[in-house]
Parts: sequence; C-alpha cells; structure tokens
Amino acid sequence: MTATFSESSPNATYDVSLLMTMNRTENSFFRKTRKNAIVKQVREHYIRPDIPCLSELCSRTPPCHLRVVADSTLLSAEATHYLIPDLSVVSRYLEILEQEELSNLVIAQTIMASLEQHDRLRTYRRLRQVTSDPRRRSVFFYNEIFSETYVARLPNEGQKEREWRALCRVAAWYHHHLNGLLPILLLSENARFMSTPNFTQSDLTSQESSVGIVVCSVKQYLDRFWPGCAVLHELMGSLKDAVFEEDLTLERIRMTGKVGELLKKSNVGEPGYEEVLDLTELMRIVDLMIIWNLTHYKAADELEAGVKSGRYFQGVLRVSPSNRDQAYINGGSKIGGDILIIGNRHRNRAVHGDVVVVELLSENSWTVPANSMSYDLDMAKAAEEVGEQLARQSSEIRPTGRVLGVITRNWRSYVATVQEDAIDQGGNVLLTIPLDPIIPKIRVRYGDVRAISRQRIVVRIDSWPTTSQYPNGHYVRSLGPIHQLDTEISAILVEHEISVSQATQGFSEASLREMPEDTQQNPWKPDPTELKRRRDLRETHTVFSIDPPNCQDIDDALSVRDLNDGTVELGVHIADVSYFVKENTQTDLEARARGTTVYLADRRFDMLPAVLSERICSLRGNVDRFAVSIMWTLDQSYNILSTWFGRTVIRSACEMEYEQAQKLLNGAKSVEGLDQSLAQKLRQPILRLAEVLHVFKARRSAKGALELESSEVKFRMEEGQGINDINIL
Repeated sequence: MTATFSESSPNATYDVSLLMTMNRTENSFFRKTRKNAIVKQVREHYIRPDIPCLSELCSRTPPCHLRVVADSTLLSAEATHYLIPDLSVVSRYLEILEQEELSNLVIAQTIMASLEQHDRLRTYRRLRQVTSDPRRRSVFFYNEIFSETYVARLPNEGQKEREWRALCRVAAWYHHHLNGLLPILLLSENARFMSTPNFTQSDLTSQESSVGIVVCSVKQYLDRFWPGCAVLHELMGSLKDAVFEEDLTLERIRMTGKVGELLKKSNVGEPGYEEVLDLTELMRIVDLMIIWNLTHYKAADELEAGVKSGRYFQGVLRVSPSNRDQAYINGGSKIGGDILIIGNRHRNRAVHGDVVVVELLSENSWTVPANSMSYDLDMAKAAEEVGEQLARQSSEIRPTGRVLGVITRNWRSYVATVQEDAIDQGGNVLLTIPLDPIIPKIRVRYGDVRAISRQRIVVRIDSWPTTSQYPNGHYVRSLGPIHQLDTEISAILVEHEISVSQATQGFSEASLREMPEDTQQNPWKPDPTELKRRRDLRETHTVFSIDPPNCQDIDDALSVRDLNDGTVELGVHIADVSYFVKENTQTDLEARARGTTVYLADRRFDMLPAVLSERICSLRGNVDRFAVSIMWTLDQSYNILSTWFGRTVIRSACEMEYEQAQKLLNGAKSVEGLDQSLAQKLRQPILRLAEVLHVFKARRSAKGALELESSEVKFRMEEGQGINDINIL
C-alpha cells in the first residue's frame, strides 16, 4: 500500500474547519553565508493536525494515510522495528543507512531542514534517494509542521538540543500512535543526548519487554539486530576510521589557523611562549598553511559570479586516459576547444567527473597536450618542465587553467588494491590504487592490512583536505583475490555501477513470491478469463522467432502472411511482461533498479527472475504465450495501409537460429534441426519477410539513413575451463 504527502500538494483538498485549526509560527535562526557573513533568517511555519504516519500499522480507522495521494511506499507492517536516525548518524554513517539490508527508516523533517540550512545538499539528496526507493519502505515525516510533533525552541536552547527534543517527540508519537506494536529505535552518536532522552518511563523499553523506544548508537544497533551481517559490521569499522581521520584533519586545519598567533609568541620571554610547539612541528604546520593558502576553494557565490561574467569557466573535469597528469574541461565557444589542466596542483583536488570552475592561466603558461603516461611524481614534474619548453615552439598550444572550486563531486565506489609496500610499512593507514588509472590513490584506515592485501576491494572517498596529497576514504568490502574470474567480473560490475558485486544480483524472497508457478508437475497455463480479452493468433498465424544459438529469453517473434485481397500482413510480437509484473510490485521495483539484463561471456544477470525471462515470458515454440502485438497491413508495394496494436495470445511454430533462417532463405531443401514439413511451412514466410525488409531498407537508405557496421564477438567455452577462445567476426 502506498501514499505520500506534500506541504503544497496540488491534489490535496481542505475544508474550512481544517484551515481554521492551522496555526502560524515563526522559526528564526542565524546563518553563516559563504562569504562568512552572519545573517538572521525567519521562516514561517503553518502547524496542521492532519499529517499522516505513513505506516501500514496505523491505529486509526480509517488509516490516516488514506487521505493523501497514493504514490510512495509506506512503512511495512511486517517490520521488526522502525528506525529514526539523528543528525550525528546521518552525518557520519549515511552509507550504512543506504545499505539494502536496512529498511523502514523514518527520516524526520528536522534532519532534512538542518542539512539544507548547513548547505549539505549532497547528503540531503542521498537521503531523499533512500526515501524515494519503494523497496526500502522508508518515509519522510513532516514533523515540523505537525501539531502533535512540533517542538518550539526554548529560550537559550541550542539548535542541537532542540533538534534532539524534536526527534524524541517523533519517536514518542510513533510509539503511541502505533499502540506500541513494535520497537521505535532512535539512533544517535551523541553520548550526551543518549544519556538524557526526553521520554517517560512508559515510552522506554524495559528489561522484560521488547516493545517501546530504544535509544542506541549505530554499533549497538548492529550488534543487536544484525549480529551476523559481516558487511555491515566491516562498513561500520571503516566509517568509524574515516570519522577519526576527518576529525584528525580538522584538528590539523585548526592548528594551521593558529600558526600566525603562535609565531607572534615565538620570542623568548613573552607570555605564551611555552605554548609554542617544537621547531619541527611548527615548520610542518607552516608548510600545511602554505598548502592551504595555495589550494583553498573560492566561495560559491564568487564562483557563480565569475562564471556568469565570463571570467571563469565551468565544466566537467575529464582526466586524459593516456596521461593522468593532464585533465581538461570544455571551454565552450569563447575558447573554441578544451582548457587543459596540467598537474595535481592546478587540478586542486578535483576528481574525474567533478563539475568544476576553472580560471585561465596567463598565456605564457599555455602548452600543448602531452601523450605520455606519468606514474612517478618526480617524472611528472620533469615532464611538465620539458613540456613547457616544447610548448613555446609548438603551433598546437592550448589554453591552460587551474581549478578554483568544485560545484558537484562525482565520488562513487571504486575498485582498488592495496599498495604492495603497505604490509612492510606497518600501521593501519594505507594507500589503495584504484583499478581505473585516472583516479588518484586513496588513503584508507584498516586494522588488518594482510587480510585485504592482494584483494580487489571497494573503497569510497570521504574527503580531500588541502593538507593531503591524496584523498581520504574508507574500505567498503572485499570482492575476492585478484586475477580470479569471479573477482574480476565483480570488479567490472562495480566500476560500471551495475552492481555492488555478483552476490547482490539474486532476487529477493519478496520478488520470488510474486512469481507464477511453472514446474514440470504444474506447468503454467493461460488464464481462460484473460484469453477472452485477447486476440487469439494461435491457429490463424504462423509465428516464429529468429535468435542466436541457445537463446533462452526469446522476447520477440515475427509473423507474415498473404491475405486474400492481395495485401500482406506483417506482425511483430513482444512478450507481454506487464501481465505478470504489475506496477510498484517488488519485482517491478527490482527490474527498474537493474534496468536491463547484463550479458557476459559465460554468464548473465537477469532483469527479471528466470521463471519469467526464460520460461513464461519467453516465446518458446509450441507453447501458448501472452504477447503485445503490432500488425501492419501492406499493399503490393509494401506501403502501410493500416496498423493494429493490441494484446494477443500466440503459439510460436519454431525457435529458429540465424543459420537455420539463412539456409531457408538460400533455398536449402533440408535444414538441420527442422523437420521437412516445418521447413516447408516456414520457407514462404521467410522469403516474404526478407523481401519486405529489403524494400524497407532501400527506402530508408534513399532518405539518408545511417548504417552502422559492428563486429560480432564469439566466445568458445569448454566445460569446467571457462572461456577457451575468442573470435571477432
């Protein structure tokens, strides 16, 4: 069951009594702009009494969510608990919340408003993706405009304290509204808030009962509800290390900001001299400060103004696959080509695919594109110097620039391996080398380096501080030992964002429960009632398919026949998957997420469960199948006279292979795999179909149609040995 609610839903209708019960309040707060100015903002809130719970366990009759538009998922009645994360969890452990294992999340409006207020739009969008995925059974709850959950800010109360009280109110409201049917878990990483929850004793879970409100950290939650899920626990450890690294970086930046103050106190005898660090540490901080001054990003409004005025250029950063020290963006018509960005310093922590803003360098710095790959930092610097000398003598000089800011990050999951010397160096901070050579090395923390050495692992970038040559990231999971077939296939899938790994390609139990039965003991048969609604082509049309050898998912078939009035009827029949997969069912949602069936040399990853794709929805020979058909009536010159679309039931006469169809077209009297009578029955339709297609192709070519040629790759397989040979035809 589905429902949604919007503050300004155009489909919502309200009576006068409802409008009279809405109260207006003001929420004022101070906000720091990108120019470091402090401004006061005031927002009006209209508090209303009719916000739905969006849960299938709603205790009201009728359920409160029946009043809203039905197009988003409800919290499940079969859930073991509902989760309400606070801002500390969303900020630090969002990737855990994004895992498919976790469902039935209640994302409070309080959290989203805080993210929006602090310009954390990337996190905001990622949370929105969680609530917009119906498979996750998670909702966005408008607690800030609901009279029963709205919490006014108290005098002298901090924003974090007020947000915590608001989340406690949400948890308590769900607990009472659902009559305590299941636990409400409030996740927080703030120890101070966890020790002083705003609940009555009846709200909290007692030792004897498992139903109530539970306040816990992410680790406590995983230990209790997911003790055997190694993936979640490993990810938790990696993210915890990433949080530690980020805190360490922030401390370094804080120390860097104090360098000027420390230098002023560096004279012996002055007050505060004892606070000055030793000379080595002081010089290190000075170095970090210099790096900061050279590579910090400009303010967003300054970048926007520069792009609008034409002083700066905005585009997608593309790193050259032949030379990763060289990147470029499209300079548009003003430049008439690309703007080169040479070296890591000018790239300024931007990664391939980031949307960046670039400033042109002076003309004496312009150069020519290099064509050699550089892996060593010293070699790269030498290449830059040589390139500058050659550039002045070249007629192919291109404008060069430097990155001033990143508008949108393109960070994703990367397949990587641990650098070989990581074990010898010791410690738990190591460099990983991405499989894609245009991505920089990524620093991660991991306790057991030996466990992931010589493994393909998945890592994600968390930050790239100005004080680091490489970005900081965290370990997500291992795909397996390098150079093993299954591992490398998983790596390909992850790199192309098709799947986290092969292990995630199985269909859920909920999806499989929706499938019709088709076994040897009980084969699937068309529903007699549905047959009456469809056009029956089983006895009137010779339907056949032409596919590669050993094709299992036959999703289309053809028919052609001469009519008594001299016209020709041409038909195309597509398997009617929509009859079996209804909108917003679990199978539909999984198919949307997969998008297509992925074919590899020795395996495939289906978009739909095999019972549909390989059996019931596969237009196999001599069995009844549901189809969606289009029928054209053509005159003797093969011009279209009329067209018919509709749902049909067909019975394919034959599953032909390409070679068999070609032999029939060539006039062979006997075809291997086809009996004599069937070959005779199919010969005339094949000849007629070829004639029609030749005419259609000639007409398209005469009108300037583009004809593309492509090579066909064939793989020879041997049982138990995998791919034995590859031929390109």
